[in-house]
Amino acid sequence: MKISPVVMAAVVLASSLALAQGRPRAEVTTLVEADGMHAGSTVRIALQVSLPDGLHVQSDKPRDPMLIPTVLTIDPPAGVAVAAIVYPEPTDFAQAGQKVPLAVFERRFVIGVMLTLDRSLELGDVVVPARFRYQACNVSTCFAPAREDTRWVLKVVPASTPVNTRLAEVFDRIRFHR
Repeated sequence: MKISPVVMAAVVLASSLALAQGRPRAEVTTLVEADGMHAGSTVRIALQVSLPDGLHVQSDKPRDPMLIPTVLTIDPPAGVAVAAIVYPEPTDFAQAGQKVPLAVFERRFVIGVMLTLDRSLELGDVVVPARFRYQACNVSTCFAPAREDTRWVLKVVPASTPVNTRLAEVFDRIRFHR
């Protein structure tokens, strides 16, 4: 059976459109280690990323410079500075036809961030916006790069107010001091 070039082109176009419309998206959740912050302190926050089953993204430092890295960009407001962004250790992903495995982040991972708050920061909520850029791939296809805009809301409290830490099971696993 012979397929006409027009039918083949229509099938390819339909497949491309289906992939573009069904592009997988990462689910991102912002986490804050404490229920309040003091001006002049260091704060730990994190971005928890969940990908659909069977997907991965390139690490922040792919072995092949032609690949698109995963990048978290923080846009700190006045009085807030980014001290560190800590990506997880990548996993080796053997891909057919490649001699060197890819360095990837798989299904669920957490990116840690250390912020320093200026002593002059006013009390109240401080919004820290960010952009998460990634390219989701499965074993055979890499989808178009995507971006998720997100933000953390930090609550700056008086120095006399005690703050409680939380989410130790997440923050203790982030290698902030490697």
